[in-house]
Amino acid sequence: MPTPIGHALAGLAVAWSAEPPNETRSLRRALARPLTLVCMALAVVPDLDLLYPPMHRSATHSIGATILVTIIAAGVTGWVTGRINWRIAFVCAAAYASHIVTDWLGTDRNYAPYGIQMFWPFDKGWYISGWDVFPPVERRNPFSAATIRTDIAAAVREIVILGSVVVAVWFARKRSPWRNRRSPQGSNT
Repeated sequence: MPTPIGHALAGLAVAWSAEPPNETRSLRRALARPLTLVCMALAVVPDLDLLYPPMHRSATHSIGATILVTIIAAGVTGWVTGRINWRIAFVCAAAYASHIVTDWLGTDRNYAPYGIQMFWPFDKGWYISGWDVFPPVERRNPFSAATIRTDIAAAVREIVILGSVVVAVWFARKRSPWRNRRSPQGSNT
């Protein structure tokens, strides 16, 4: 299962995918946008269930939790702006769901049952892709040299894979195929 670094990168990719092209030219400003920060946090938050280990990888790692996040985000946007912003609600849901997808693509050999309860509450089965895109992390003996090596190797692989996605999204949103590049204002006249 990915580290918080991998999950945050997945949330970042979701946030930037949802922004209009070429909206922010500064990387620092793009990282500090409220929706970006919320998406990165939402992509990491399912692992707060580690505070109560018997719950880990169950309800918080599910479509049920994603639906709840959608409802909460819709309610918050409605409360803040006076009108529900479904685009933001669905972006928040996608950021949360990115955690489920990355865990599903991860390696889980530490604790049975293996995988996540991704379809809870509709199905209580445990699911894992078996593709092992993301290597396992070690949570036992967190300060041992072996655990540190394992977790650093996992984080590096996540940075390579998900960092590549983030970079691709960054460059894709900086280029707008609909913009007329000859006109300084971007108009079509």
